[in-house]
Amino acid sequence: MEQYNKHKGKQKFLEDSSFEDISKRHSKYLGTQIPEGYFVASKLSILEKIQSEKQLESKIIPERKTIFWLQPQFKFAVAASLILFLGLTIWFQNTHFSQEEKTVDFELLTFSDDILINSLLVDENDIESFSNITLMNEIVLKAELSEQKMDNLFLNSLFVEDSLIDNYTNKSIIESIIL
Repeated sequence: MEQYNKHKGKQKFLEDSSFEDISKRHSKYLGTQIPEGYFVASKLSILEKIQSEKQLESKIIPERKTIFWLQPQFKFAVAASLILFLGLTIWFQNTHFSQEEKTVDFELLTFSDDILINSLLVDENDIESFSNITLMNEIVLKAELSEQKMDNLFLNSLFVEDSLIDNYTNKSIIESIIL
C-alpha cells in the first residue's frame, strides 16, 4: 500500500504504453503480488461452474403452466359456440318472414303510391267517383291476392301430401319385397 500512495500522484500506470508483464506492473505500481497459477485456476473454476449450470438447465425441463382458458381446445369450443349462437339467431329471425309476404306488401305499397299520385290530378267534382273506383279496385286486388295465397297454399299442401304418399308407397313396396 505504501507504494500505491507513493505513486498516487503519478498517472503513469494507465498511460504507460509499454506492455510489460501484468504481474510485474501490479507489483511495481500497486505493491501487490499475484499468486502463481491464479488466472489458470480461476479460469478452470469458472468453466466448471458454467458447465454444471448448463447440465442443471438441461436436466430441468420447465413445466408450462397453462391456464384453462388459454388452451387451444377451449378457444375453439368458444369460437364454435359463438358461431352456432349467431347462426341460430339469424335463422330464427328469418323464419318468421317469408318471401311471399314481402312481395305482397311491396305490391300494396306501390298500389297506394299510385292512388295518391292519381288523386292529385283528379278534379274536385270527380273525387267521389274516383274514391269509389279506387275502393273497388283495392277490394278486387286484395281479393285476387288472397285467392293467389289460397291457391299457393293448396298447391303446396298437394306437393307435401304427394311426397308423403310416395314415401309411404316406397316403404310398403320395400316391406312387401322383403317379406
